[in-house]
Amino acid sequence: MKFITTLLAGLAVAGVANAEYTSPDNGTTFTLQSLSTIEGSGVTVVDNGYLLSEDLTISASDKLQIVSGDRLMIADGVMITLDGEALFNPEETAYITRATEDAEPAGFILGGKATLENMDIQGGGIMYTGSEAFTVDNCNFTNINGVRSGYGVIVLSGASVGSKITNSTFKDCVPGAINTPANLGINLLIEGCTIQNVSMANELRPFINITSPTEGQLIIRNNTLIGNKLEKPGGIGVSNMLNLPGDNKVLIENNSVKDCSWGLNLIGGMEVRILNNEIIDNCWDPDDNGGIAATLYSLPTYPLDVYAEGNLFQGNKWGPCTIGGTIANFGKTEDPNAEDYNPGNNVFVNNHYTSAAGSLVECDFCNNTANVDYAQGNVWNYAETLEEAARTIFGSNYSSSYGEVIFDPIKTDTGVKVITDKENVKFNGRVEVYTVDGVKVFDGDSASISELHSGTYIITSGRVSQKIVK
Repeated sequence: MKFITTLLAGLAVAGVANAEYTSPDNGTTFTLQSLSTIEGSGVTVVDNGYLLSEDLTISASDKLQIVSGDRLMIADGVMITLDGEALFNPEETAYITRATEDAEPAGFILGGKATLENMDIQGGGIMYTGSEAFTVDNCNFTNINGVRSGYGVIVLSGASVGSKITNSTFKDCVPGAINTPANLGINLLIEGCTIQNVSMANELRPFINITSPTEGQLIIRNNTLIGNKLEKPGGIGVSNMLNLPGDNKVLIENNSVKDCSWGLNLIGGMEVRILNNEIIDNCWDPDDNGGIAATLYSLPTYPLDVYAEGNLFQGNKWGPCTIGGTIANFGKTEDPNAEDYNPGNNVFVNNHYTSAAGSLVECDFCNNTANVDYAQGNVWNYAETLEEAARTIFGSNYSSSYGEVIFDPIKTDTGVKVITDKENVKFNGRVEVYTVDGVKVFDGDSASISELHSGTYIITSGRVSQKIVK
């Protein structure tokens, strides 16, 4: 009898652990307050908000609404599934967090239309499986675990069109920030987001990792990505791994990517424009072949077509590297009236590393294809002659194993300034100061030239750079 009693008790506990409330599917819009009045919903009122202790499913014709000031605490292992609409768009901030410091909620699966605005979310991540536009704006995601997905705080696994993730912050999260499956292209806008110290598991999971859309355009614009100097997670990855036919148009513009394992990773047949980005100090992969500012790889039968203008590539182990069948235009100034005219205006500075054998390798651009790469009108470590510029360009002039890089003319109008007066010359804002051999001697909010010893320096501030002699 004791055995039977123990067994029944165990079954009762198991039943509680797996309990789940499913809404009636009758068109009701639920709030946390209304759910807390339903016996068995798993939602109860606590001192500082609401506690969800059991799995919750909102059926397809029902809705769940979060209102201003709501605070929902979710217990360990608990998941919310919304087959109906998610109205997570309060006028003022609402909060979703963990029930306890060590709780790991299982996150959200959103299958219906979903809008997230003014939300502060900790704990479990989000998987969106719906086909309607998914909207995220002005949200904070912090301390997100990898229970729902180890690949992204937000994973878009439905064939949605017109989804937007804007003006949001991702910080201190186990997975990367935004992810899609390799077999599903997404028409998506990612804009105005700050992503810092995500992919904390130190796996090969980029901060942003998206498959290009077969229809429309993927836009990644005005975002700031700051890594934690980890060996594996990179910055922005966009791919067409299966070489799916279609538009596959991508715009990567005005982003800052710093201190990741690598900067950009573009793979497969796509048409990509890379404009006015700062790709800085992505050099933390210990492999000599890692730490690349921009890996540009495709098959000759499905070429990657890249147009790059106005970017800063600085302090990475390698500058941009074209591989396979990639066609690259980093500056084509021969005919201003040509369709493929590109003024260049890219700046390549101090992309180098010391190999395991102890030798210094300096490479600002590498053409590892059979195609001709164009890179005219650019600044190459402030070189003033073609010979100086060629030193860090791995093309056919460097070795017969590389493809041709046409980089003449170079841009030298950053000039050389000779500082002769004794007054302090101030640079306002964040600046970096290097010696001509690539050693960083200052990195901060401002610097005074009078504090430097006599010599030649390279000073950068954003995408503005200057070579000075003091």
